[in-house]
Amino acid sequence: MKTTTRVKKINGHEYLYEITYYYDKESRRTRQKSRYLGKNVDGQPVRVREKAKTPERVYAYGEFIPYLQAVKNLRIQEILGSHLTDHEVRLFLALLFAGIHHPDALHSPASWYESTVLPRVFSGLKITTQSITRLLKKLGEGSIHLSICRALSQIPDSGNMRVFSIDLPMSKPTTWNKGVTHQSIEPIVLFYDNIENIPVGYLSSARYLITSDLVKAISAGMSLFSGKKATIISGKNFESSMNLYGAIYSEIPLIFPLDPEHDLIKDEIKQHRSELMHPKNLKIFRGETLFVIPVNLTLETHHLKGYIIYSPRQEEEIRERYAEDIDLILENLNEKPIYRWVNPAEAVADVAGIYNQFLQWKVEDNRMFVDVKRKALGKYLKNSGISVIITGDPEYQWDTCLEWLEERAEAEDFITTFLKNFQVFPLTVDSDVMKNGAFLIAFIALVIERWVHEQYTKSGLLSIYTSERILLELMKIRLIGLGNERVIVTGLSSRQKEILDSLKWSAEL
Repeated sequence: MKTTTRVKKINGHEYLYEITYYYDKESRRTRQKSRYLGKNVDGQPVRVREKAKTPERVYAYGEFIPYLQAVKNLRIQEILGSHLTDHEVRLFLALLFAGIHHPDALHSPASWYESTVLPRVFSGLKITTQSITRLLKKLGEGSIHLSICRALSQIPDSGNMRVFSIDLPMSKPTTWNKGVTHQSIEPIVLFYDNIENIPVGYLSSARYLITSDLVKAISAGMSLFSGKKATIISGKNFESSMNLYGAIYSEIPLIFPLDPEHDLIKDEIKQHRSELMHPKNLKIFRGETLFVIPVNLTLETHHLKGYIIYSPRQEEEIRERYAEDIDLILENLNEKPIYRWVNPAEAVADVAGIYNQFLQWKVEDNRMFVDVKRKALGKYLKNSGISVIITGDPEYQWDTCLEWLEERAEAEDFITTFLKNFQVFPLTVDSDVMKNGAFLIAFIALVIERWVHEQYTKSGLLSIYTSERILLELMKIRLIGLGNERVIVTGLSSRQKEILDSLKWSAEL
């Protein structure tokens, strides 16, 4: 008997059948028997219906699609592969994805890893505490991070950068030790490409506490990351004239916030206070109503541009919080008995905390009576909702300055949160080398996060959805394991198709 395989097309789908030829003695003719093998998938028969009845595993998949695209487009695996073994690269990316998607996974990364699509992408990975420790140590030693950042900075070619100055808490304060404690702060500068809008490098700035010295170090460090022109964005309020003058007269323009009570700006605020809510100054930023007044400042012979920004929402929130807190303090203190061993001033200070400066008290008939210093409180809150931005480059408009300051704060918060997750390894991350290794993973996670957000922006999706909504829609996409190494992706909803089509991405693994 002769046997062959035949493809039959039914309703647009191809199916494989085994055809067996035999000789029929009664009819004296050659006949054939057919046996269904399965659906034609890349030339192999797959019995989809049978397997679909009892799926063996369901893997988290959809939320990884944007970040796997980022790894591919930014050539992250190739860049890391120049310095790490294949297993180390896969472990690096697994820790990175865990930190982004499921921070608690670092308590048991191996269990989380097996429940996701990652074993299909980074197969054969063995995750242990020892392997994580070895990786962090290798990443934190020497200058491997500079080599990785230099390779990353070659992807954009604009050379136009913005530099974020951020401060990271590098130790976790304890809740039980209330003695003299010190939480170390690590100053870091992040280099962003202005065209691609992604981070491309970072340097520690712990040695440069004077602004003028920091600017010189940043200028020298620009060559490391192919930078030609830069603007520094700092979240620091320059209280001393030394640092303020260093920022204003630096060779690289700075954008920084200024305290509304500072002598450089307080007269301008007083002059423009009546115009704060004039319709001509109304602006919209990230969906919020703001009032923006540009001002020109002169410091000796140097001309500066600044923006007075007033947020009614922020003022309302601040005043409501102060009113609620002070009412609660008065409720707890008023008419409370004062015994002879109680110091009234200490009692008020202990309960009021930061609000003590706005309270006055007296004791009558051994009872406490507390009231508010209205003038002191009013003076303190007079600039509620008002912020000031100073720019060393007059070409930058208010929205660019504010956007970059917001980005700086978001980057600082992202990396701080990411690093806290690595403190589940207290015996290892306690050393500087391990912290440096963890920071490199956090930095690459930030690169990927910013690249994904930039794709959402370019596609126009953010005019319809938020980033969080996009991720929630994609999270519904699952990978179903059917056995025999066969997997299928769950069907896509109309919203999921719209999102992926807009981004020109595929759900196929």
